[in-house]
Amino acid sequence: MSDPSRSPGYGPPGGWQQQPPPGGYGQPGAAGYGYPTGPGYGAPPPRPSTSPAMWAHLGALLTITTGSIFCGLGGFLDWIVPLSIRSNARHKHDPYVRHHATQALNFGVAQAVVATLGVLLYFGSAITFAAADGSGSSDAPPGLAVPLVTIMVIMAAYAVSGLVCAIIGTVKANKGEPWSYPRLIAWPLSKG
Repeated sequence: MSDPSRSPGYGPPGGWQQQPPPGGYGQPGAAGYGYPTGPGYGAPPPRPSTSPAMWAHLGALLTITTGSIFCGLGGFLDWIVPLSIRSNARHKHDPYVRHHATQALNFGVAQAVVATLGVLLYFGSAITFAAADGSGSSDAPPGLAVPLVTIMVIMAAYAVSGLVCAIIGTVKANKGEPWSYPRLIAWPLSKG
């Protein structure tokens, strides 16, 4: 009977001895450890897709700034771009893009709610101030303007802090790093 290791198709041919891989067995750099590098092997796994994640933050940021400058509606509409990126069929299975788009969406919704409340409080204070000064004289007590000015200062501070956080989110998304807005700036209404 013949030896199966010497038959064609069963192991190495007679007289062949196996050489250890470069670096030895079980050593870093040996075959089977880390990413294979050489002809015939692909590149290491790709970086997360940063462009859509960056555009989710940048879209909300640009909508707030340009929309508020030109038509005054930027603070009310800044959730549209992150929602469209998050709902896109190409990004439904990319957890990185969904995380950043969800964070930008939460930011946009919180900014829209705060802008709505700010406008209501501002006009409510202005109407109250005008009603209290119904006499038409210029001797109205200056203390009535304090709520009006306070609302304006709070809204400006909230807007500036939101813009700073949106810029940080845009930069982090472009670098491929995770980012979550502070809860005061972006309420966690939608989960990834």
